[in-house]
Amino acid sequence: MNESQKLRGIPVGKVLSSHAAFICIAAIFILPLFHVTFLTSWDGSFSEWQSTARLFFLPAIYVEIVICIVAVVRGLSFAKFVGNLPLSAQILLSSWLLFLCISTFFADANPEVAILGAGVWFVHLLFSIAILYLIREAGFEALRLEKLAIILSTAAAVAGLTVYVFANAKGLDGDMEWVSYLPGFANIRHTGYIFAPAIAISLASIAAKPSEFVKTHILLIIVNSALLLWLGSRGPVFGILVAFVVCFVCFSEMRSFRFLSKAALAAISGALISILAPLPRHDAFGALQRFWNTSSDPGEFSSGRISFWIEAWQLIVQRPLVGYGPFQFQIVSTNAAGIFKHPHNSILQFLFDWGVIGGLSFLALMGLAVYAAFFIAKSPSYVRLISVMGFTTISAYSLIDGLFFYAYPIAISIVFLVIPIATGFPWKEKPGQ
Repeated sequence: MNESQKLRGIPVGKVLSSHAAFICIAAIFILPLFHVTFLTSWDGSFSEWQSTARLFFLPAIYVEIVICIVAVVRGLSFAKFVGNLPLSAQILLSSWLLFLCISTFFADANPEVAILGAGVWFVHLLFSIAILYLIREAGFEALRLEKLAIILSTAAAVAGLTVYVFANAKGLDGDMEWVSYLPGFANIRHTGYIFAPAIAISLASIAAKPSEFVKTHILLIIVNSALLLWLGSRGPVFGILVAFVVCFVCFSEMRSFRFLSKAALAAISGALISILAPLPRHDAFGALQRFWNTSSDPGEFSSGRISFWIEAWQLIVQRPLVGYGPFQFQIVSTNAAGIFKHPHNSILQFLFDWGVIGGLSFLALMGLAVYAAFFIAKSPSYVRLISVMGFTTISAYSLIDGLFFYAYPIAISIVFLVIPIATGFPWKEKPGQ
């Protein structure tokens, strides 16, 4: 027996091999805990590394890179994977990558940051291939999607409760600038990025698996929705409602009275708790109160998003072919005032960054992936339901906020999109080998 055969016989190696996909996805899902644990400061003094990581959700990028390394060690060849894609996907991918690079040459505002942004998106591409490969290699049974759903929702709940405890410990009546001082997040709205997919996946799990972890998911919906509304996020509600309507139409499980009654009970309970819990003296908190007290003026109701969208479109028209380059919006936009990093709409963001050709190529590529995942793949019904609910929530939410600017929501949306593809096709051989 040679040395490699001996190594393959080590029990620990077998465990890591068979559960590589589960471990990697779990690592992505628990990142909110990393944020509140390591990116919080009791006195408000953040190091340069902490500030940067809080702004861009950088730990997710690091985990994506590690997962890419794991996939390569497990035998993935990125070149072979791309070579096995359909011709249409290869053309769209090549077009997007070309304009991803070209846009950096025209990023006269800050070319160094544009190059960094292009690198980040390239990592996301490699990560999507790597996680697909690992899921396919591990097999459907080893994925344990039901437990991954618990991990995602629990991580969001624990992170949110930590923020809540921290806020109360610091004093709700103080003069703390919570918008930029919130534990683990550079902006109070960023917390919605963890609660939206967590609530969505718990709702889908109750509908898809009515006999497994139901009480746990109901409790998690109550906690996560209460924290979401207490922290003042309204955008995630839009994403969840859009996904709910889509899944209600497409999946009979979502139309059962048993599911609807449990979902309504959990959501209403969370909303009541958010109202009863004491709020900090900052008008950014309390989504329900903010909703009812908002002016009917469209600009105020949208928190200024309409002006961002109009200006972003005007800027796109001025440079339609090559775009401005990634991470340039806050520098180019007048409304951004050097603070807001994206136009609060994913489609406008892609067209602004990469131009019309690059942006539409990327959107068409995503369209092909969605078609393959949710219309062609023969994955089990509950896998498709959970994936559709999670991916649609994030995608709809991204139309009114900047989810596809930050690494964490991009990473989990990739996971939702890839799971049906990896488990729903009769692969003749492992992709990428």
